[in-house]
Amino acid sequence: MPSPIKRFAPTPLQENIPSNGFSTDQKIDALIELVKKQQEQHLQTQHQIKVLADQIANQTVLIRQLLTERSNSEEIENIFPLEKEEDMLRLEDEIRPETRNKYVTAMKKILAPVGIKKGLPRILSADIMDKYNIHGVKQKKGFKSLPKFYRALLDSVPDSASGDVEEELRLALMAQKKVFHKKNSLKRKAESQENAVN
Repeated sequence: MPSPIKRFAPTPLQENIPSNGFSTDQKIDALIELVKKQQEQHLQTQHQIKVLADQIANQTVLIRQLLTERSNSEEIENIFPLEKEEDMLRLEDEIRPETRNKYVTAMKKILAPVGIKKGLPRILSADIMDKYNIHGVKQKKGFKSLPKFYRALLDSVPDSASGDVEEELRLALMAQKKVFHKKNSLKRKAESQENAVN
């Protein structure tokens, strides 16, 4: 059987009302003052409860937003690295003012631990990096021809020492292309040696 609810009675009014040597009118005035004070305390308590309830409601809304954003961010992170050019073109179409921040946040989360130079392959496949450069020169396609994706990518680059994010992206692309071509060169060399043995 559950224990009964404890009820706390307020201090009896008689204890706070002067008794000896005071007229009835003075006692009534003291009683009225006491009731007013208790009403004020009650109103203050109600106000504090309302403030706390509002704060809890605001915190609940924020927590729900954060959980939704985190879930959306994780879903978006899973589309990376973009393997094919079509993936990047589709992403260009999907980035809109209301969704852009989600893509930037997801790419930032991917790049932040390692920086743009090491992190770029986590965003773009070697094939895409080989076919593209920033301006679309030297028979390559330009990232600038995909302005929404390109701007989102720049905005996701972790804070740089140089302050020139576009230059850091260009250098990261060059470094990754060298790695890509070196791997391909070693692969071709190994294949030609294997063919020579056979």
